[in-house]
Amino acid sequence: ETKMKKLLALCIVFALALTLCACGQEAPAEDSPAAASDGGDAELEPITIVFATPNGTANIESVYAAKWIELVEERSEGKITFDYTDSGALGSYTELLEGVQNGVYNMTITEPSYIATYVPESALLSLPMLYDSYEEATEILDGEVGQWYNALVSEKSNLEILNYFYCGFRYVCSEKEITSLDDCKGVLIRSPEIDTYTDLLSLMGFSYVTMAFSEAYTSMDTGIINAVEVPLQNIYEGGFHRLGKYICGTRHLLSVNCIVANEEFMASLPEEYREIMMTALEEVTAEERVQCEANEQDYIEKLEAEGAVFTEFDEASKAEIVEIFGQYWTEKIEALGNPEAVEMLNKIIEMKG
Repeated sequence: ETKMKKLLALCIVFALALTLCACGQEAPAEDSPAAASDGGDAELEPITIVFATPNGTANIESVYAAKWIELVEERSEGKITFDYTDSGALGSYTELLEGVQNGVYNMTITEPSYIATYVPESALLSLPMLYDSYEEATEILDGEVGQWYNALVSEKSNLEILNYFYCGFRYVCSEKEITSLDDCKGVLIRSPEIDTYTDLLSLMGFSYVTMAFSEAYTSMDTGIINAVEVPLQNIYEGGFHRLGKYICGTRHLLSVNCIVANEEFMASLPEEYREIMMTALEEVTAEERVQCEANEQDYIEKLEAEGAVFTEFDEASKAEIVEIFGQYWTEKIEALGNPEAVEMLNKIIEMKG
């Protein structure tokens, strides 16, 4: 009996000790992970994303960027909002990209060729005569090559590429009929101040003048230039076909614009916000690409109805172009001094057959 009493006493003492220990523990702090998990997603703070682009409101990439914004704001129930400015009101491609790199803005829309300032390997995605079709572009940009490039951008800069919008293949609109490389000689054409474009036009035999696109119509109207190279949307909406009725289907470059974000900003977002944004962007991008391809045929019909004459290069010129630009691709990418970039170019060439 005495032994039983001692054992019972020890059990009581042990139980009291456990109770005292439990009473001495502090409750989780409100901002601790435990408290946060109890709070759930409802505790996430609203954010405003500063998004500035150089693109005009009517441009297809701007239209679908606006659709993305609307979808994100709706799905986040207003917790994610955008301070959005387009049409270059806050700066040029170069200025806005620098602003995103430095954290002045959270996002912009740009072309990979402008990212070359920070990541020289951007030249790989901007090579002239690289893409034969929209399907091929998707295979390259969404596949292994594009994933490699996106990771490289994040590694070498404070930028993160979120998607790729298609803005259409580029055509040459000229006062002179062009059906061969020989016809390009003596034609003075407007060019952006980007090496890819000036290299391209020189290799095709054009003479070029670099200027802002906003100056191109007046320059062509007054005879300073006699041709432009732009997507069909820009030819039609800008009225260039009224100055030069000949449109050559060179399709020498696919205009690709991407939404680019400040990487530090993206890393700071709650995972729920990032999921909402990226899921919506994937949906909108798929729609935009389908619409872009449909628009190209639509603009051909509209331009022909207004008197534009479409031409193509003859077979001899097409064969010469393959030879000229195949060599250019290799020289351009080898000059970067990055073996991985050369490997990616070879993957593209293999893909093209």
